[in-house]
Amino acid sequence: MKTLTVPGDPRSVSAIMVSQTEEFHDHEIVRITSSDGTQSVEKKIFRVVDGGEDHWELQFE
Repeated sequence: MKTLTVPGDPRSVSAIMVSQTEEFHDHEIVRITSSDGTQSVEKKIFRVVDGGEDHWELQFE
């Protein structure tokens, strides 16, 4: 399982931009942790779309 880090509360994340150098797939489950390491949540990717400028936008259910 891949882990992504975000500032703030990871439960409130509905989409996140990531580098296209990493591979992600629709319906893959990822762990999202807060940058201070106090909170984490597992979310299923609803859709992966081209976010432009060599980024993917991961949209969550």
